[in-house]
Amino acid sequence: SFRPPRETVRIRTEAEWRKAVHDGFLEESSFANRDVTLADDLNQRLPVGKLTSAELPTTKDQLEIVISLDASVHDGQFGNNGWLQETPDPMTKLTWDNAAVMGPATAEALGVAHEDIVRIQADGGSIALPAFVLPGIAANSVHLTTGYGRTSAGHVGGSDADEVAPVGVDVSPLQRNDESIIRNAVRIQPTGEQHKLATTQDHFAIDAVGFEAIGNRLGELIRTGTLEEYEEHPDFAAHRGPHHPPLESPWEEQQYDGHAWGMAVDLNRCIGCNACTVACQSENNVPIVGQDQVLAGREMSWLRIDRYFAGDPDDPEVAHQPVACHHCENAPCEQVCPVAATVHSDEGLNDMVYNRCVGTRYCANNCPYKVRRFNFFDYNAPLAEPENVLQKMILNPEVTVRSRGVMEKCTYCVQRIQDTKIDAKNGRRSIEDGEIVTACQEACPAQAIVFGDLNDKDSAVAKAHADDRSYGMLAELNTKPRTKYLARIRNPHPWLAEEVRHDSKHTTQAASAH
Repeated sequence: SFRPPRETVRIRTEAEWRKAVHDGFLEESSFANRDVTLADDLNQRLPVGKLTSAELPTTKDQLEIVISLDASVHDGQFGNNGWLQETPDPMTKLTWDNAAVMGPATAEALGVAHEDIVRIQADGGSIALPAFVLPGIAANSVHLTTGYGRTSAGHVGGSDADEVAPVGVDVSPLQRNDESIIRNAVRIQPTGEQHKLATTQDHFAIDAVGFEAIGNRLGELIRTGTLEEYEEHPDFAAHRGPHHPPLESPWEEQQYDGHAWGMAVDLNRCIGCNACTVACQSENNVPIVGQDQVLAGREMSWLRIDRYFAGDPDDPEVAHQPVACHHCENAPCEQVCPVAATVHSDEGLNDMVYNRCVGTRYCANNCPYKVRRFNFFDYNAPLAEPENVLQKMILNPEVTVRSRGVMEKCTYCVQRIQDTKIDAKNGRRSIEDGEIVTACQEACPAQAIVFGDLNDKDSAVAKAHADDRSYGMLAELNTKPRTKYLARIRNPHPWLAEEVRHDSKHTTQAASAH
């Protein structure tokens, strides 16, 4: 609705300025309140149901190009930042590249397959870049991002002076007057060539059978319910997983008289922004590996955010789930390590002893969460060169710099735990709840992550674990993870709500997962 402009509120004295800074707002500077009421015949005037992208016509003559800032490199100003170049896009999970993102219906109409290089022409400009077929993109619309194809971004993002090839493709030839949506004379044609895209979403699936199993278990990995369902069955998340008899350990479990650290992630809050992944990488000296190694499935990030689609590919539901080491009480990795390089601490952490590790990778094979990383190369070797002395400043001196041939993974930021314990000991006091903040927790803008002592029943993490929505991922494997998730609660408008279907195991049926 249109709101008329109001007279500018001016600050005339120093006292008024100080008051405004203190209060955080200017009095009488807001628009006047308006009462908005819905007409009684709203249901008669508006159509019942929704118009999906699949119902829109898809022809080559109705295409539009949507250009937006990139989620990682923005407009290109972060093109020389390797952390951001290797951060997967929240939706495509694409790294070290940009692409022409289009929906399945549009790709089919254009005769374009995933990773086909397409020629895009609009308003006299022309570019060629690979296509990325992504569920949920509106019909007739192709999405491009800026910030790539730079020739003066530096030794990471591309530089003519250093003979470094540009990362991605420059989309500016299509833009006129900084337009973000282009509809004039848009033509998209496949060139017959292909380009491999370094995406991370489908990594760590052992084979086609494993990939299909992930789709079938989507309702168990990310458990979702409507508000109505939650009000009727508050513990629906516990019943959404597979039914099994009581789980027992083959040996006596360790008892924790002191601290027992744990984490909880609220899927209701997670927006998949990747802030936690970059924070973890910078905090823990996680190296970047480059596009070729990401293509080989060798990215080193300790924390990943899985993205899933469910339902109609043209109009899917999407969910994000951060996944790191769960510090399992019955850790499968510990049971197969021949040199005891991964062991349980007396505070419940699944520790890594890098000096013992001989790189058998048995632990990675045995980990059901696929969160352990192997150093195929000495990624930090260039930092020892005299000319790279400035780059050493990116390293956190409180975290070990790993060598080639060892396994590594999330440590719950053990260095921060130890720092806080030392401060508390010096002050002769106990550690307060919330005093230890992991890197991912600190960076999360939605405060979806909580960390603390599970032995403290009044701690935020203990309360989260006791919540009705709490569940453990793959807990039926008897891993007893210390990281738990809080199920998503959806509250859609009745017109947008879909019937929740359950199979015999009470798991949400996913028509497709990618």
